[in-house]
Amino acid sequence: MAALPKAGKPLVENDAGSYLAWSGKNQPALAGEKLGCGLLVLKPLGFALPHYADSGKFGYVLGGSAVVGVLPVGLDARERVVRLEAGDVIAMRAGEVTWWYNDADGEDVTIVFMGDTARAASPGDISYFVLAGPMGVLGGLDAGLLATASGLTLPEQAATAFRSQPAVLLTRLSRKLQDVRPREHDRQGIVVNAARVPADSSTGGAAAGTKIVTAAHLPVLGQLGFSVGLTRLDAGAAVRGPWVLRDAAAQAVYVARGSGRVQVAGAGGASTLLDAEAAAGSLLVVPRYALALVGVDAGGMELVSLIKSPRPAMEQFTGKGSVIGGLTAEIVQAALNVSPELVEQLRMTK
Repeated sequence: MAALPKAGKPLVENDAGSYLAWSGKNQPALAGEKLGCGLLVLKPLGFALPHYADSGKFGYVLGGSAVVGVLPVGLDARERVVRLEAGDVIAMRAGEVTWWYNDADGEDVTIVFMGDTARAASPGDISYFVLAGPMGVLGGLDAGLLATASGLTLPEQAATAFRSQPAVLLTRLSRKLQDVRPREHDRQGIVVNAARVPADSSTGGAAAGTKIVTAAHLPVLGQLGFSVGLTRLDAGAAVRGPWVLRDAAAQAVYVARGSGRVQVAGAGGASTLLDAEAAAGSLLVVPRYALALVGVDAGGMELVSLIKSPRPAMEQFTGKGSVIGGLTAEIVQAALNVSPELVEQLRMTK
């Protein structure tokens, strides 16, 4: 099923920034395809407290710069500290502890997160387990037991250690963190910039404005089992598509910039699953095997998507290298009941 594009709802909003989330409870298509999405905005000196999630996910930096720490799962794991810039994609496994920090002087950083929630506590929602603050996973445990388990002498010490942070998820620091230093080599395998990813030839290459980030560019995606789609359409592009993923791969599609008309068609013919205007900040779901079409408004459009396939075969239905272009011309003519000239136009259109 498909549902109308919807904006996220703020879970946290304070002087450090905000976190918006999309929920399967409000958008059943997310739960049905087991996808999740959130949007983090950190103001200067904004700090997202260390936490882990119940879903493998990626983050795509829409604007600004941030320093991020990633602690992999496992004893004696080494924290990786990286600087993220606009256009960076970072991938994280479920259970990995991360923190996010805007050390810039005057610019917010905005990051969209999309995850596979098939094994989440609530499919359609990415749940976070925070290590500090009122939402902290340790805060509700008995202080005496915590003290003993943590090697502390008094329960009061445990209470101080794990209940002193008043902020919920996001806090604004009073000063810059001088000893937090990102390391370029820590990016290897978990971060890639979109500029380093070639245009996807299966969707018409640069003309289609689509890049597909897979395990070939970001090895951890191979373990997560999904890919990242990045699409930019200029105002003059008019229409992208129709395109389809024929390998049973659903998509969560976030409209990062611009707006346009989106149509999604499934099996059965005349009726569409979705026909609506999609504005910046909204999220929509393209179900498995469905065909999608985008008409771009005057301001252009930028889309970020999670594709539930490690090696997606995203194909156009018309044009060079397309589904119709790959079939014998006479077969297309007989199927569509049209002239040879029109068939040739459908097969050769860029």
